[in-house]
Amino acid sequence: MERRRLGNYGELLARRILEDRGYLILHRKYQTRYGEIDLIARDGNQLVFIEVKTRMSKAFGTGLEAITKRKRVHLLRTAYCYLQQHAFQDAPCRFDIITLNLDGRGKLVDYQLITDAFGVEGGNYY
Repeated sequence: MERRRLGNYGELLARRILEDRGYLILHRKYQTRYGEIDLIARDGNQLVFIEVKTRMSKAFGTGLEAITKRKRVHLLRTAYCYLQQHAFQDAPCRFDIITLNLDGRGKLVDYQLITDAFGVEGGNYY
């Protein structure tokens, strides 16, 4: 499956999983000059910035391994832009990561949702 199609498909699957868990999806593919946040949602009173990683094999590493310090910095900067643009400066927020593993036919094998995966300082908690 082509990389962009795989990513879009993974985001669709992630959205369904998150909605089933009670998340209210607010935005998809929010972009700034710093990068993109795959999904932005509400989970209770928290604003959640969600990175989705979809894999059909581990040949290029796991989804979690793709969330480097540099990627976290880009996510933080992009989230800050969102907060400023949408007047959410004082809203409690967090960063979640959802990794999806698909089989060769594109069927979901398993997933992992890591809530509050890293903090504002960009540290790694997973």
